[in-house]
Amino acid sequence: MANSFSAFTIIVLHHEGKYLLLRRAATKKSFPNKWTGVGGKVEPHELNDLRASALRELAEETGIQLNDVDHFTLRRVLLHARIELTMLLYFTGDLKHYVLPPCDEGTLGWITPEEFSSLPFIDTAYAVIPLIVEDHNHDPQGLVSPRLGLGVCRDEGLERVVWES
Repeated sequence: MANSFSAFTIIVLHHEGKYLLLRRAATKKSFPNKWTGVGGKVEPHELNDLRASALRELAEETGIQLNDVDHFTLRRVLLHARIELTMLLYFTGDLKHYVLPPCDEGTLGWITPEEFSSLPFIDTAYAVIPLIVEDHNHDPQGLVSPRLGLGVCRDEGLERVVWES
């Protein structure tokens, strides 16, 4: 039974039809060699400014700053209780200039949506990243409120996500 809470940001940047994603390092304890967005843990003092937490993680992991990104937007929030109660905050943005910076967390890559199904994603990322790409395509400026989802987890991982309508 979950008796603790953590929040994480996941950022997926867009540039010319591709999305910047992270293949986690093989040495990572959680989800080695799995693909996801850039991001990390929301610190307790950041709970009142989730956007700032996401921007901090983006800068720490890639060196990319807010002035490099247009339409930085929270698109979806997924809550699940796999081990602990976990909130995943998915952000998108449009990167103004192509970059492929080094990343201590793993290897960054520019990926097309058509390539998603062939990559070994973290299960939650696989369930949400294609949806935030659709959200970005339908609402490039990020004017729509974020969608909320509840993840149903079993021993083998994420079983399904139920999104509010």
